[in-house]
Amino acid sequence: MPAPHERADLRLLALCIILGVTSWTGLCRLLRGETLKLRELDYVQAASALGVGSWRIIGRHILPNVMHIVLISVVIDFSGLVLAEAVLSYVGVGVDPTMISWGNMINSARLEMAREPIVWWSLVAAFVFMFGLVLSANLFADAVRDAFDPRLRGRA
Repeated sequence: MPAPHERADLRLLALCIILGVTSWTGLCRLLRGETLKLRELDYVQAASALGVGSWRIIGRHILPNVMHIVLISVVIDFSGLVLAEAVLSYVGVGVDPTMISWGNMINSARLEMAREPIVWWSLVAAFVFMFGLVLSANLFADAVRDAFDPRLRGRA
């Protein structure tokens, strides 16, 4: 029988695998549509007509023009996965209750709200820090997208 900390790690690993396996389909659908659009553009067809290999076209023309979609989608998915982890842990089917997570913090803060001197600041702190995490990830991704966007390179 595994030790309690090993069981907690296995639950966290299972949660990460489940959330990872179920959240990649939207990104693939977006990338397929954008790639189909980009392959019809003149410069991609011209490179193909000049005999440039498929892998070189993908590396030079397709990937730089879809990376902003990947970055935006990953950040939006990150925000959704943080919320999903919090909800699942709050309900009790996420990570082990002995581990520290957003859902466990919110659940323990909810229990503190039932006490006679109402302790509200732990609930507010959990929400504020979760909001700060998601906001900082969005701002960081926006800065990275602006730095690597090929359409904005000529304007600087």
